[in-house]
Amino acid sequence: MIDVAIAIDGEAVNVLLTTKATGSYNADGDFVPGAPTTSTIRAAIQPVKGNQLLDMPEGIRTEAGWMIWTRSAVAVDNQITSGGILYRVLFVWPRMEGGFYRAALGRETK
Repeated sequence: MIDVAIAIDGEAVNVLLTTKATGSYNADGDFVPGAPTTSTIRAAIQPVKGNQLLDMPEGIRTEAGWMIWTRSAVAVDNQITSGGILYRVLFVWPRMEGGFYRAALGRETK
C-alpha cells in the first residue's frame, strides 16, 4: 500500500493558509469579527479530475476546480494562497487514517 503522506511531501510546495478566528460580542452587544491568522503550510494543489467530482456533494461540483492534499489541518472556508491565486476550501474529506487532508478548492476573486 502506498504511503500517501510521503507522496504528498514529494509534491508539496509552500502555500499560505488563512483561517478566520471566531468572533465575539463586545459590551454593547455588537458582533466583532475575529482577526484572520495566516501561516505557511506545505501542500500539493492539482486540478480536479472527472471521477473526483463524483466524490463531492452536488452543490460543490460546479464551483470546485482544484484539490489540495496536505499534512496540515484545513477546514471549510479557510483560504489558500498559492502563486498569487486565492482559493477557498469548499469541502474536506474526513480522514481517520493516513496523516493527511484532502479538500476541494474553489478560486476566489480578490
